[in-house]
Amino acid sequence: MSETTRKYLETSQIIPSKGMSYTMYEIEGQDTILRMLTFIPDNDEIHIYPKPPVKKLYKPELCKKVEENEFLGLWTMGEERKAGN
Repeated sequence: MSETTRKYLETSQIIPSKGMSYTMYEIEGQDTILRMLTFIPDNDEIHIYPKPPVKKLYKPELCKKVEENEFLGLWTMGEERKAGN
């Protein structure tokens, strides 16, 4: 198995009264979602989804590529905040 089978993609949208929301996906193969998270920087919100409700990413070619360390850094912060609740 190749170690480069995973990629990290992002979509963004405006959420009224909260600002920009960024959803990042950890993808295996073409479009299989392993994990996903949502980050709203203006509200300092991170929501992690270890078992995402959606398993296939629709139109991955429309997403922006992000670095693995950006995804993993936010994921770790999300886990730490969840554990602190």
